Amino acid sequence: MTEPQGDNAVDERETSDGVGPDDHRAPADAFAALSDPLRVSILRELSAHHRTSDEAAIGFADLRRRVGVRDSGRFRYHLNELRDRFVEKADGGYRLTHAGVQVVAAILAGTYTAGVSMGTTELESDCPICERPAVATCEDGRCRVACENDHALFQWSVPPSAAADATLPEIVDLAELLAFQAIEQALAGVCPQCYDPIETGIVVDGPPRPVFRAGCDSCGARIVGPASFCLLVDPDVVAFCRRHGLTLRDDHVWEFPFVRDDEGISVVDEEPVRLAFEVSLEGKSLSATVDERGHVTAVETGGDE
Repeated sequence: MTEPQGDNAVDERETSDGVGPDDHRAPADAFAALSDPLRVSILRELSAHHRTSDEAAIGFADLRRRVGVRDSGRFRYHLNELRDRFVEKADGGYRLTHAGVQVVAAILAGTYTAGVSMGTTELESDCPICERPAVATCEDGRCRVACENDHALFQWSVPPSAAADATLPEIVDLAELLAFQAIEQALAGVCPQCYDPIETGIVVDGPPRPVFRAGCDSCGARIVGPASFCLLVDPDVVAFCRRHGLTLRDDHVWEFPFVRDDEGISVVDEEPVRLAFEVSLEGKSLSATVDERGHVTAVETGGDE
């Protein structure tokens, strides 16, 4: 698609400060570009075009009509404020950059503007520590599961859009899914938040049980949980559990015996850290070794105990 010439034609952007599209901008400048509702409308319409059209880019005149601005000069000014950061010129029109796609997704999901809070709901599950019913809450998008004795069982954040029309048990299921997707991604060396490299590790001194930790130096994202969580993203361990009636789809994470019990965990080495897990289900056994980064390095299955 070619853009019509004349009153609606747009020249290539020129900036007074001489900063080109390849230069890094301060985060404050980037978010300042989103300060006007008209610019947010431009991003929304570009996103809608991307979802509904086979054309990668949309022309200036068509985009202006979709946004509903009659003044061509005013529209050009606000569009240029989004250029290079969130919008790029290509194929005779305009399209979202990667940053633009991400920020529109966050806007549509309510990440920056909405929050989800729900009251207490008792789950069809018991606390493995005191056998009291597990209770879920969600406050400002953070899903937490504990019991009436305040034994913490699980917590994770969920996006507002995903939780808006869901029941609290459904939110718990979603939070568990997101948590283990994040752990699997972190173990692959990729931050689940910003996709930069992330460091993972097992900590054995200090906490009462070995802990899995992941931290991103770029965005500050953190993952903290029992070291046994690492087993639940290993395909051999998952297959063993499935054969014996346990799946993350149908069961909660705190219901897995090697998550709730410390008896099957032993520290084999401390420099570097190496853990051994013994898992028993329905009379069958599995042995797993986890290294200092949280990777399962060996799995062996046995017969009847």
